[in-house]
Amino acid sequence: MRNRKFHPGKRTLGASLILFVAVSGCMDRFLRVSVPMPQQEPLPFEQYSRIILGEFKETVEPDDYAPNVHIQDFFIRDVATLIRKPVEHIPELTPESSRLETLGPALLITGSLKTGFNRRNVIDETRSRYGDLVRTFKDVQNWRMQLDVVLINAETRQKVARFSTTRELNGVENTDMDFNYRKLYNQVTDLFINRLTSEERRHDRFLLVE
Repeated sequence: MRNRKFHPGKRTLGASLILFVAVSGCMDRFLRVSVPMPQQEPLPFEQYSRIILGEFKETVEPDDYAPNVHIQDFFIRDVATLIRKPVEHIPELTPESSRLETLGPALLITGSLKTGFNRRNVIDETRSRYGDLVRTFKDVQNWRMQLDVVLINAETRQKVARFSTTRELNGVENTDMDFNYRKLYNQVTDLFINRLTSEERRHDRFLLVE
């Protein structure tokens, strides 16, 4: 009896061809379509010729840390550039201010940026090169930042939109507080910027054809 030599490469190639033919046959039964995905309404900055940043509270707890970036600068500089309109800053202006109705058809921005963090000393367990368990102490930080923005029609005092988001960093070993604060700050402000546009998102879907 002649011994047949086994060729794994040929067997793999044969299986691949069968799979390819099967998939090709199935794909003829599907229709690829582009489907618009639901999205949130863009914030109504385009509807107002005058944009005013009023009272906006920034708090950090514990208060022994002072951040080097501020949300007021984000609205006055970055948002103003994106919407191509100046953003006036009247820090004492609130939704209850008596002068609000004298501002004309303006959009008032108010809100808050709240940040909290804590430091902890935790035990880190590792193995030495000989397999021994080594315990060391390390400092970690937990952060939480919440941005709330309220947009108000100055003439009617009606709330026209609201934006709220929260981001966290837990157990980060990086002890650079400015780095951790800026990382969260960039995340929450980037999400706000996303709401300034109304670009449609589309995803591909496959429909079964009878």
